Amino acid sequence: MLATLTTLGWTFMLLSISSVSYLTFWCFKKVLFPPHDEPDLPGGLGP
Repeated sequence: MLATLTTLGWTFMLLSISSVSYLTFWCFKKVLFPPHDEPDLPGGLGP
């Protein structure tokens, strides 16, 4: 028996795949390309 997806099934599948892909690429971008500017801390904090 051949199972087919309804329109709602296709919509949910495409939305799920696209959101997981976007989150994966966003995380890779955050890890592999850190921000270039460092925050300017006020004096007296840290060693």
